[in-house]
Amino acid sequence: MSKPKLQTFGDRFAARDVIAQAIDYVDGTHEISHIHHRAQLVYATSGIVRAITPLGLWMLTPGNALLIGSQIEHELHMVGQVSMRTLYIEPDSLPPQKQECRVIAVGDLLRASILGMFDAGADEAGESRTALIVPLILRLLQDAEDGAHVSRLTLPTNARLRSICESLIAQPASNDTLELWADRVGASSRTVARLFRQETGMSFGQWREQLRLAEAMSKLSIGHPASQVAQDLGYADVRTFTVMFRRAFGSTPQQFRQQFRKPLAV
Repeated sequence: MSKPKLQTFGDRFAARDVIAQAIDYVDGTHEISHIHHRAQLVYATSGIVRAITPLGLWMLTPGNALLIGSQIEHELHMVGQVSMRTLYIEPDSLPPQKQECRVIAVGDLLRASILGMFDAGADEAGESRTALIVPLILRLLQDAEDGAHVSRLTLPTNARLRSICESLIAQPASNDTLELWADRVGASSRTVARLFRQETGMSFGQWREQLRLAEAMSKLSIGHPASQVAQDLGYADVRTFTVMFRRAFGSTPQQFRQQFRKPLAV
């Protein structure tokens, strides 16, 4: 496995507690595995971001951001047209995190503060405005609630299981059996089943179902109809998909989709 790329920002920004970067991506863009010396707040005002670290996968739906710790290897996949407004934060400016990554609910004030970093110009007035916004952002991140509808899907460290999981992430509609997957990676189905339980706390079938539900949330939140999502994710029909979704989240796919009918202004 190749060493993850280290992304740096140069001496010009070294003294800043927070560095803001705006990037717009087309659907399907992939940021390869990399690390930063700073913590990174991954936030998109439109589209969906799938974030993957060595230990987990997150599907970031609208209204949520992911705070990735310093030195944590990660890669990002874009679903839909993504408008990324990300912040790189000096680690000493944040309280210690209990986990490598934290999902954060982005309320109106935090969102306005993040976007304010991009409205401020490079002149003296802009620098003064930024100096006021940065402490507010840091305090809001410290006090923020955990994000809704987003949880970590555990990824295994075992190389053979990781290969299976990465294949399923790329093709979540696959209905291939555990026996077929085990044969492909050169292991017995009993060994693969045992390792899935041991490393993820779930059976192979449960893990695949959680992956599909995470993918379903992302597709619904950017406007895909439930019937299309069911088909794309390998469900027998939309009724089966609806039953699974309601069981997991307490609402139908249509009710979940309604929450995101009004796009956020950028």
